[in-house]
Amino acid sequence: MRETTDVSIVLVTYNGCEITLRALELYSQAIAADDAHRYELIVVDNASRDGLADAVAARYPGVRLICNAENLGFARAGNIGFQASKGRYLLFSNSDIELDEETLPTLIACMDADPQVGACTPYLELVRTGEVDWGAHRGFPTPWAAFTYFARLEALFRWSKPLSRLFGQYHLTDRDLTVAHEVDAIRGGFFLVRRDAFVEAGGWDEDYFMYAEDIDLCYMLKQHGYLVMFYPQARVLHYHGMTTGLKRHSQDIAVYDAADQERAYNAFYDTMKTFYDKHYRDAYSPLARWLVFAAIDLRKRLGARNKTV
Repeated sequence: MRETTDVSIVLVTYNGCEITLRALELYSQAIAADDAHRYELIVVDNASRDGLADAVAARYPGVRLICNAENLGFARAGNIGFQASKGRYLLFSNSDIELDEETLPTLIACMDADPQVGACTPYLELVRTGEVDWGAHRGFPTPWAAFTYFARLEALFRWSKPLSRLFGQYHLTDRDLTVAHEVDAIRGGFFLVRRDAFVEAGGWDEDYFMYAEDIDLCYMLKQHGYLVMFYPQARVLHYHGMTTGLKRHSQDIAVYDAADQERAYNAFYDTMKTFYDKHYRDAYSPLARWLVFAAIDLRKRLGARNKTV
């Protein structure tokens, strides 16, 4: 029966064997410490080449392991994990996170207290910088929000809360990070969502290979009347970019090859266009679309040498 499981933890993996084993160890410890809730662990592996699937099967026989024959991307793999799950909540997680024993019960209690909350995130802290992971504290990427962010106006005016309301909409920089509050979008790398809300919103949109599927799902959750919440009373550490090599703060310790980095880099920018055409094309003029796409292409060309985003 579905009611016997509170949370299905779905790890979508692609290489990164050691960090995945570490994540499973931490999740196992957290689950063992929580007598009040029932969990299941599901790993959906996208044809890793570093022995990840064999290592998981050997070290964690209690984990439900699903091995895809090819790299299907995050959204398709996430939906496969959902189909195998039973929990009333779904936690979609990357492997490059660290959590403590209070994280999961704290988030469950927050979600249980308000059935209008469709999805939530804890305070995600970047391990290498100590800063908040702003990708888990997002506004929707309207043309104005995207322009002010990429023009660095968001960073320029972050010191002022009134100005941040105008120029910081991309990452909602006017919000108080010490108190719980609603946000537009959270990161798919640690995404706790109510099962019924996930179904109503249509699950992960498989038009996205990787990136922006989390913003898309949050958009659809809000279309169906759900809230997306930021709960800083729970905290998770995030290395970020450990199997893509796209992040400067983790590039020196990431495990990736050039082909995987290239594919991730292209997807990062291509999915911006997918999201825009799905949600904003009819809301703005053709000229606005042309300007947005031109800005995306320019940004992509400027970063092509270093492959960082």
